[in-house]
Amino acid sequence: MRCCHICRLPGRVMGIRVLRFSLVVVLVLLLVAGALTTLLPNAREDKMPTSRREIKSQSKSTLDSFTLIMQTYNRTDLLLRLLNHYQAVPHLHKVIVVWNNVGEKGPEALWNSLGPHPVPVIFKPQATNRMRNRLQVFPELETSAVLMVDDDMLISAQDLAFAFSVWQVMHMVRLL
Repeated sequence: MRCCHICRLPGRVMGIRVLRFSLVVVLVLLLVAGALTTLLPNAREDKMPTSRREIKSQSKSTLDSFTLIMQTYNRTDLLLRLLNHYQAVPHLHKVIVVWNNVGEKGPEALWNSLGPHPVPVIFKPQATNRMRNRLQVFPELETSAVLMVDDDMLISAQDLAFAFSVWQVMHMVRLL
């Protein structure tokens, strides 16, 4: 019986240490989460009226926006849905679609027939189907910030706005 009490005591002490350590970790995570939420864009930015959103691409500064480059192959229906989704992203200056379906006409006519879009979309047909096609220098690229995504990735508008705001802060820190 005496051995049992001795064996329990180190366990209780270790339990208290683990509990204190986990409390410290949770508090640090809460502080970091609180600091990161201050970087989130305002709710008013995400809910811009459509009249302002339609003229966004003409008046938006290239320093206050980013370009999305999307490479695609053989997924036209999914591409059109993604392009429609990304039209609502704040700070998006332009979308460049790297069209890797060699020998096939891109869906530019179909996209343009769906109506006017606030964010311009440029289709770049490629001579060869390579993964590195998205890495080339495009003359249409006017922004410092570029996001490259695959044609099977759907990123929410809030996540993209948050990522861009973090990039802006870090870009300014790097310039100083």
